[in-house]
Amino acid sequence: MHRSAIHQLRNAVRASDYIELISLEDEFLLYGFEPNTEFLSVHVAPLPEDSRTPAAGLFGIYLPESWQAAGIILKGRATHPETQEILSVDALVRLVVTRSGETCSQLFLDGTKPSQPLSCSLSKERLAVGPEKPIHPAQGLLTDCLHRMLGLPSLGTAPCLAELVVGLWLNEVMQSAEGAEELTWEHAVALHPGEPGLGAVTPSLETITEATLRAAEQLDWERMRRRAAMGEFHATALAPEEAEWMDATMFGRWVTSSIPDSAAVLRTLRQLGAEQVSENILRVLQSIRETTVSIK
Repeated sequence: MHRSAIHQLRNAVRASDYIELISLEDEFLLYGFEPNTEFLSVHVAPLPEDSRTPAAGLFGIYLPESWQAAGIILKGRATHPETQEILSVDALVRLVVTRSGETCSQLFLDGTKPSQPLSCSLSKERLAVGPEKPIHPAQGLLTDCLHRMLGLPSLGTAPCLAELVVGLWLNEVMQSAEGAEELTWEHAVALHPGEPGLGAVTPSLETITEATLRAAEQLDWERMRRRAAMGEFHATALAPEEAEWMDATMFGRWVTSSIPDSAAVLRTLRQLGAEQVSENILRVLQSIRETTVSIK
C-alpha cells in the first residue's frame, strides 16, 4: 500500500510544519514530503516488516532527492532516556527529519500529548550556524534511519567503546554464571576481554578499570563498520549492504543495543548467588564513569 496527498505549500516549511501532517489515526507508517513550487506532495507507505526491530525494515533505503523530509509514526513502549523508567506501554511517537538537518519529534503517552513543546534540534552540520538551540534532541535508531535515508549523518556521537568492552565482559560472565555451581571473582576477572592478568594476587579494581579503557582504545567504530560492510564482522545481525548504509555513529548504537543491560546482568548475578562478583563489577563501572566515560 502506498498513498499520496497534495497540500498547499506555504513558505519556509519546517520540520514542525511537516510533523502536523502525520496523522495520529495511523501507526507504523513512513512519510515522504516532496515540495514543488506550488504544492507539497505527501507520500505514505507502511513500514517494511523486519523481525529484528521495526526500524530495521528501513535499513538500506535511500529516498528520492526531491523528497525534502521524511517522517514516521509508530506505537510502542516509551522509557525515560536517562533513568530507563517505563513511561508508557502504549506510547505513540511521530518524528520528522528534513534534508537541512532539522529534527522534530512528538511523544504521546497513553493517548495524552505532553505539555512540553515539540522536541526540535539540528544536525551537527547546522548546530554551528543555526539560530535554534537543541531542545531534548531526539536520538535513537529511528532518528538515525531517517537521517541515513536522506543521506545525512546520524545525530550525536557514537557510543563509548568502553561500553562495548564492558558489555562483552558481562556477556561472558553471565554465560559462565548460568553454567557453573559457583562463580568466583577470580573466574570473572579471567573472562575480561582486556586481559587485566591473573597472578598470585587478583588484579585490583583500578587495574581492571585501566584494562577496560585500554581495550577500548584499540577499537574503532568506523573500522568495525567497514569490516561489517565487507562481510568480515558477523556479530552485528547486519547484512554487509546494511552496514555500508550506516555511518559509524548508527553502527555503534546498533551494536551496543544488543549488549545485555548492565543493571539487569548485575541483578541476575546477585540472584544466582554471585553477590561479590556483582558488587565488584558495579564498582568497576562506577570507576569508569568517574574516569572519562559514561557506561549506560
